[in-house]
Amino acid sequence: MKPFTLLALIISVFFVTACSSGDKKKISYCDNACLQDTLRFTGDDPGKPYVYISPKACSPDTLVWSNKYLVNNRKMDLAYLLGQPVTINAKYVDCYFKDTSYAWLQFNDCSTFRGFLLKLPYSKQYDISKYSSALTKFDPKFKIGDGLICYADYSFVYVEDMATGNKAQLKLADEELDIDFNNIHATFDSVNVTRTRIFVNLKQKGKITPLEKTISL
Repeated sequence: MKPFTLLALIISVFFVTACSSGDKKKISYCDNACLQDTLRFTGDDPGKPYVYISPKACSPDTLVWSNKYLVNNRKMDLAYLLGQPVTINAKYVDCYFKDTSYAWLQFNDCSTFRGFLLKLPYSKQYDISKYSSALTKFDPKFKIGDGLICYADYSFVYVEDMATGNKAQLKLADEELDIDFNNIHATFDSVNVTRTRIFVNLKQKGKITPLEKTISL
């Protein structure tokens, strides 16, 4: 092969590889990760509580929540509140209302399917609660009972009744585990939570260990 031909072939392969790498799209766990219309959730309480998520450039942008008793609504930039941008699909978002006291918003990020929970109080006297390690009902390998939310840290799995605030927990390990919540199934193979039981198939070093605890919520 002539030197010129060989050089042309090397250059061609380089550009094909470079273009292929640049054209790779980010994996999405949703069939549509572009939010175009405002998501609107409203409660049944006479106080008419609501939570809205408005989009900008396909991503959830502004979080607004209020009720008819408030003079002004509450509003926050969602990415600022979470400490990171997310993409969502309406199928993987849900909202629970506790009259006009607070709302629980839960959703999964389409880019990683990481679960998020936000407790949004209507009164400014109370702080917003944020969990970026939620194990949500939207994940096909997680079964979370009605009226319950579930989240984890590096040592425990927690279950909470959204209406009462009552909690239960299951210890995962004596020492903190190395958990990547952007790759949740590398640690939690499956989770099943009811008002009487927490069950977790914990995956560590290629081995699955079943953990179980009886609870009362």
